[in-house]
Amino acid sequence: LLIIGSWVRVPAGVPFFLSFFRKIPMKTTVFREPYIVSLHHHVLLPWAELRRALAAAPQVITLDFHTDTLSAVSRGITAKTGAWQDAETVQDAVEQLHHDEHFDWALRTGLISRADIIAISPQVGEYSHPAMQVHPLAPELTPESVLQTPENIRHAADHALDLLPEIPLDAPYILDVDCDFFLTAQACRIQPDSRFAEWVRNAAMITLSRENDWVKLLRLPGENISGEAIARSLQEQCAFFR
Repeated sequence: LLIIGSWVRVPAGVPFFLSFFRKIPMKTTVFREPYIVSLHHHVLLPWAELRRALAAAPQVITLDFHTDTLSAVSRGITAKTGAWQDAETVQDAVEQLHHDEHFDWALRTGLISRADIIAISPQVGEYSHPAMQVHPLAPELTPESVLQTPENIRHAADHALDLLPEIPLDAPYILDVDCDFFLTAQACRIQPDSRFAEWVRNAAMITLSRENDWVKLLRLPGENISGEAIARSLQEQCAFFR
């Protein structure tokens, strides 16, 4: 694979049907290779590509330190139904959005049907869209504990993927990961019999956001992980399950 711009594409000349997606019995298009982007809202680009290949909008389940529930339209950004159909319109949105406003934009335009967000930060205030739902990861993992008493929560941070709540999933769905969800190197290891591994196996698409600055800010003391290293590790492990 090559990285073009900020996301991963298959090199020219590689047969599309052999290298990048497959059809499974339920007739759902599956993009086998995870997309890697620099900033979280850049995932709109691959999400829109998947949406244009589907008859109906996919669900998204995301892992993130933050809650991703900010409104896109509150800053005057246009989010018209069906806007995902035009690649240039999606690119324009990516250039305007920030702070994870892309979930609201994706829901309002019909790019995705629902967003289930597993977050370390708590939801504050109302959701910007009724099809959003934040699921707290664990009561001991909070922004305050991460920043003020990190050694007290290291065990929980190391086993973040073991703490994932059960989420009702409808195929097709996108598995989306912001790398700042992982506070330690140990946390990135996927166990074959885990809930996360099952999500990886059945996802129509996987997107990974490096978010290097946030990873360096939130990683626990003594950790040297970076967004790039986490994304690369997850990409390699996900390939095993797909």
